[in-house]
Amino acid sequence: MIFDFLSFLSFIFELCALIVAFCYKNTRIFFLTLLLIGAHLPYFYTSVFQAHLFNSLFIPLVFTLLALIRTSNLLQDKRNCIQVFLLLFIGILSLFLPKSTNFTASNLHFDFISFFDIPNEFALVFFFMSLFCLILHYLKRKELYLLLAFLGANVQFFFIETWISAYFEFASFIFCIYLLYQNYKIAFFDSNTKLANEKKLHYYIKGKEQYYVALLHFKELQYVQEAYAKLFLKHIAKILKRLKLKIFIVNDDFVFIFDDENTALNHLAYLESLLKNTEFCIENENFKLEFQICLEKNALTLQHTLKSLEKNFSRL
Repeated sequence: MIFDFLSFLSFIFELCALIVAFCYKNTRIFFLTLLLIGAHLPYFYTSVFQAHLFNSLFIPLVFTLLALIRTSNLLQDKRNCIQVFLLLFIGILSLFLPKSTNFTASNLHFDFISFFDIPNEFALVFFFMSLFCLILHYLKRKELYLLLAFLGANVQFFFIETWISAYFEFASFIFCIYLLYQNYKIAFFDSNTKLANEKKLHYYIKGKEQYYVALLHFKELQYVQEAYAKLFLKHIAKILKRLKLKIFIVNDDFVFIFDDENTALNHLAYLESLLKNTEFCIENENFKLEFQICLEKNALTLQHTLKSLEKNFSRL
């Protein structure tokens, strides 16, 4: 059956998400994945139907709590005790409640929801309450992956046809994609300006035989405090992103890659005019930054070209 295969595949993705989350210290996804792995346990000592009743009732609620409670990046931190106790409580509860004679579909079905034909209507109350909380969280924090993972963790419970197989979900797959994307951003993008970094620059020019490199340098940034320098770089990056050019950041300098000289000169002339007429507001004070722009055709290596451009700055 395809649903049994999905259950096995879910477990594989859960293990992958757990390992990657542990390695990269994403404790929120680590605890959420532990919840998903624990959801498979009731199927070993109770009927599939009873296990579904338990999971459909508690997964939405516990998932939302784990998603919204603050976590520390250090797994052993005391601030993560709430998550640990919550998972232990649900784990202990799953040992007894699904086997209880009072825990039946008739006690969880109230015939007040007609558009879903599922045995556990009471779980829908928890589901929609949790969904509402996660939508609010998304609007505030823009963490779409949590909302998608929540839907993926509960999708099986909305279709009576899928209640014949063990638990499967798509949340762990979403976690894997999210973790890989986050690590890609860390490796190839600057965390402050969100611009591509030097690694991405080397990857971009690989295979290019002829191109022009422009370097934008701001003198004052090396003399101000690091916190203010980061603020200036962030503001400058926002302006540069509007130009829709190939822009990279290397050692607090902005690097532009152009295919031909005419295009480069036109864009740089506009950029120079734009920056000369731009004031930066930091802590209610307006600043105009001095800058230098140099353009050069690529030499033997990118590193050699960048050093040559830096030497041109020192001569100016």
